[in-house]
Amino acid sequence: MIWQGRTKQAVMAFGAAGLACLGACAAPADPAQAKAGFSVQTPIEKIAADQRGKAVLDRDVPGVMSNPHYVLFSSMSLSQLASLSHGKLSKSKLNKVNADLADLSPGQ
Repeated sequence: MIWQGRTKQAVMAFGAAGLACLGACAAPADPAQAKAGFSVQTPIEKIAADQRGKAVLDRDVPGVMSNPHYVLFSSMSLSQLASLSHGKLSKSKLNKVNADLADLSPGQ
């Protein structure tokens, strides 16, 4: 009985520590990285969260946002997704998307 109580306390302590870490771990370590903008290396969900980034995705990779499996690959980057796309995300398409994303200067 005593062990069960301590286990519950330990789980609660680790859970609180884990939640605290999530906030700190999600922030970029380098402030310059936060201002760097988007690329095909950026997670798709981060690009899609920005209105201008979403417009680039809608224009350059139509259907990616409405794909029924979006939740499964949204944390991946476009370059990671390309290896699973059976050629639908070609090198030339990635280059086009990357150039369009680079044109979005941070804070516009």
